[in-house]
Amino acid sequence: MRLKNICLVLLLITSIVKAQKYTVDITYVSLEQGEENPVKTFETNIDASVKVTQNDFIVLVPEVEFQTIEGIGGAFNENGGEALLSLSEEMQQKVLTNLFNTNNANLVFNRTPIGASDFSLDAYSYSMVAEDYKMKHFSIKRDEKYLLPYIKKALKVNPTMLLQASPWSPPAWMKYSNAIDKNNKDLKGSRLRATPEIYKAYASYFVKYIEAYKKQGVNIDRFCIQNEPDTYAPFPGCNMTMEQMEDLSLNYVIPAFKKNKLNTGIWAGTFRTINRGDHYKILNSKTIENFDGIGFQYAGEAFIREVSLLAPNMKIMSTETKCFNGDNSTEQAKQRMAEIANYINAGSSNYCYWNIILNETSTSAWGWKQNSLVVINRENGNVIYTPDYNAMYLASKSIQKNDHRIAHISKHAIVTTKNSSNQIKVLIQNDEPKTKFVKLIIDEEEINIELPNNALCNLTLTLN
Repeated sequence: MRLKNICLVLLLITSIVKAQKYTVDITYVSLEQGEENPVKTFETNIDASVKVTQNDFIVLVPEVEFQTIEGIGGAFNENGGEALLSLSEEMQQKVLTNLFNTNNANLVFNRTPIGASDFSLDAYSYSMVAEDYKMKHFSIKRDEKYLLPYIKKALKVNPTMLLQASPWSPPAWMKYSNAIDKNNKDLKGSRLRATPEIYKAYASYFVKYIEAYKKQGVNIDRFCIQNEPDTYAPFPGCNMTMEQMEDLSLNYVIPAFKKNKLNTGIWAGTFRTINRGDHYKILNSKTIENFDGIGFQYAGEAFIREVSLLAPNMKIMSTETKCFNGDNSTEQAKQRMAEIANYINAGSSNYCYWNIILNETSTSAWGWKQNSLVVINRENGNVIYTPDYNAMYLASKSIQKNDHRIAHISKHAIVTTKNSSNQIKVLIQNDEPKTKFVKLIIDEEEINIELPNNALCNLTLTLN
């Protein structure tokens, strides 16, 4: 009896749970406040005598694999680039390391806008001269001040980083309204002018963007044709019908990319599944096979899952997440787990947070606040890591590039993956004010695991 007690103490000290077939390591983050290095190891308890209700059973089926993971990430923007560059070089490097280094938050699959987004400093495009159909005046010079240095510095920290891109709006002169923003529910005005000359010029615009960024050492792995085509945004935007998306993509963009031998993928979306059923229309069309994948944001899991029914071979990408209101609160961070599970379990290869960095106002040029992983005060150089940063930090440890999602049965919002070393990882959250037990069931073995209270947890199972 005494020997058993000694063994149990040793298990607690090393914070490793020994089971018959598996060793289980538990790491976690608190979401109470952001920290630069938020991950902690939990000195857990394994007690087979604890009664665990069926609601807390987690059945793992690692032999059943689904999509390959491409990584966790967030979005670059001009607002964040300006804030980052306001810091000293030393502080910039520290922030970038915390965000992009593989041993830190490891944001490895990120998003960037094509031209202005709603968190640019104001509305702009790369073609500001009207009727420039030949793109003689095309220029990414605006991005060279804040956005490109931000991206390039991140790439130095993590050269394996992938980038997805999306336009919020075409150049103003390509739209009926002749305005990048200020769409204000003007249906016709907010749309691309539907002429062959405009479509051809817009395809050339995309080609020049990909090529110009490549010359800067920044490779765009893939892009979605239009950000939120169902909106009438007061910020940079474009309300695009699916007929327009298909015509523009199939008859102009895809041929232009082939002609110029570009390897950048062309994806349908980004779709919100809110105001219209755009994703259904394009998935139900025979033209969907011409796209490399489909991008979703603010989309329900059920709608994303249906992609596999309508287009079984279509790849799925998460393009943006809940923005909230700039409070960067614990309660908001606690919602990330359910959102991550929503996308990954529906078949997405990634999870893409929205603003990685914002300035001290957390406010867009169009007047609303949103959340971010890091807030930088441009006046005093203060850097704040938010609770969302903690959540994303641990999520990137659990859901990593080249992992495979595996099958599970659970009433919890969880994500289960397996890496190349056959380690099994479970990302799970305990929102209760006290520790709780869950029961892992794998290969007919049952393992009772105690989870820390008020924490996002990663369980790593290694075969003994």
